[in-house]
Amino acid sequence: MQVLPSGLAVPPLPYAAALAVGALAVAGYLYVLGPPVTTRQTLALAPWMVAGGGFHAVHQAGLVPDVVDPFFAAPAVYVTTFVLAGVVWVVGAFRARTRDDAGVVARYLAISGVLVLAGLTVVAYAEALESADESVQYLWPVVGFLGAAVITAPTYYALTYRFTAAAARVGLAGPLVVYAHALDGFSTALGIDIIGTGERTPLPARIMEFAAELPTEPYIGRGWLFVVVKLVVAAAVVVLLAGYVEDEPTEGNLALAFVAAVGLGPAANNLYLFLILG
Repeated sequence: MQVLPSGLAVPPLPYAAALAVGALAVAGYLYVLGPPVTTRQTLALAPWMVAGGGFHAVHQAGLVPDVVDPFFAAPAVYVTTFVLAGVVWVVGAFRARTRDDAGVVARYLAISGVLVLAGLTVVAYAEALESADESVQYLWPVVGFLGAAVITAPTYYALTYRFTAAAARVGLAGPLVVYAHALDGFSTALGIDIIGTGERTPLPARIMEFAAELPTEPYIGRGWLFVVVKLVVAAAVVVLLAGYVEDEPTEGNLALAFVAAVGLGPAANNLYLFLILG
């Protein structure tokens, strides 16, 4: 049975080699420097997680120059984003040591991520303005990000009410994880039920196929079940990782960052594609 999304391809050898060397170099420097990973760093990585999805969307839309295009195909784009963010992280870690200011890392990651994201958004909106037939297309990213926030709030409130100690241990990284997967679920449902896109990943597709056979389908569509599954799984992961974060803060926060990226990246890819391609 197919598990991975369709459309994955290994980049040509020179690009794969460059990515391998870059990833190993960044990981090696970070290992040697050993910067602590706290909730601040996890939150600061969020713009880079969104940017990763945006990078792949502009690649899919044919907006990336040919010479660097293979870096932004899937799955290479995940490594590319790690290398770019990792370089900033390494520079920030060096500066943190020389200035004895641990907050430098989070500031560097957040500021650079926001700037990259702003550039991607300008490119996406410029392309949408050239080719759009309907103005509603410009609003899909706004609808997606706000809609996910609306469903995240009660979900995380329920989590904190039932698992108060776990929510306290993970801090603001917990809402980030739940929001990331709420956004992935909501943007997918938006595409399936309103915009009319397809789903490349087998498991979500099967969940929505099942929802399509339920009597609720004519009234609320088939994407809602995937949203519920994503929210439940994300909340469960936050609770399960809470003890890990308390015992091993660096590894635990890295795990939370990875889980958030798995949601935010695909979600951002959905929303940027809705904007660019309509």
